[in-house]
Amino acid sequence: MKLKNSVEKGFTENGLPYAKIGDDQNIIVNIEALSFKHEPPLGFALRRFIKSARPFLQNYTVFLIGRKQNVPEDYTFTDMAKDYAEMIRNKFKNPVIIMGASTGGQIALYLAADHPNVVQKLVILSAAYRMSEKGAEIETRAAEYFKQGKYAKTLATIEEMIFSSKIKLAIAKFFTRIFGRLFIGKNEYVNDFLTEVRGDIEMNFKDKLKEIKAPTLVLSGDLDIDYPAEFVRETAEGILNAQLIFYKGYNHRLAAKWKLVQKDILEFLKE
Repeated sequence: MKLKNSVEKGFTENGLPYAKIGDDQNIIVNIEALSFKHEPPLGFALRRFIKSARPFLQNYTVFLIGRKQNVPEDYTFTDMAKDYAEMIRNKFKNPVIIMGASTGGQIALYLAADHPNVVQKLVILSAAYRMSEKGAEIETRAAEYFKQGKYAKTLATIEEMIFSSKIKLAIAKFFTRIFGRLFIGKNEYVNDFLTEVRGDIEMNFKDKLKEIKAPTLVLSGDLDIDYPAEFVRETAEGILNAQLIFYKGYNHRLAAKWKLVQKDILEFLKE
């Protein structure tokens, strides 16, 4: 179905939720970050996607694509990457530009290594070959709250990964505890979020980085506690054809510096 701003939403043939904006033949597939529900974006998430995609629309069509619903407990990032590869082969026929932030970036690494024939270029934001112990501890607590149906506490815990300022974190947590349940809403498939968290925590992709052949851009804030600068640098060094950009003074939330991030991505894509 089509919405305002020429946005199309729905599910792919193999069951991946998506939103699309643009009509250019050059395709960017943005792999969704850690998500509480696997469905096409609504409300704030949809508006954020439209805003982030607009600078690319002169030359690209941009897709935001999530994961399948109601996946089994033993579903892995390898399985998720296979889903994306199948979708790309069926829908686009040719290799596409892959972007992924955080969890989406981790899955993108699997996609580029295991299915190189579907990836034209690769952009990894706020992610690395593995997560830090601190990031794993935060996501473990968030998952426990989620299993208990405490969605506001889940979201407030996740915000510990995003805000490095104690004042900003306290403000964010205050509003999240009030409106967090409304933001997440009813969740029919609780295990989907837990499966992604387990993938984040267990992932260690260092030995497979050398299998990535696509030109790659790795972007990260140097204060990111989830994917520390050391891990990010090792990720870029492990990929044969990779560039690395650090944003000094920024953490996991690169959206705060999004105009410069977009500029750097567009320059990379034009090369």
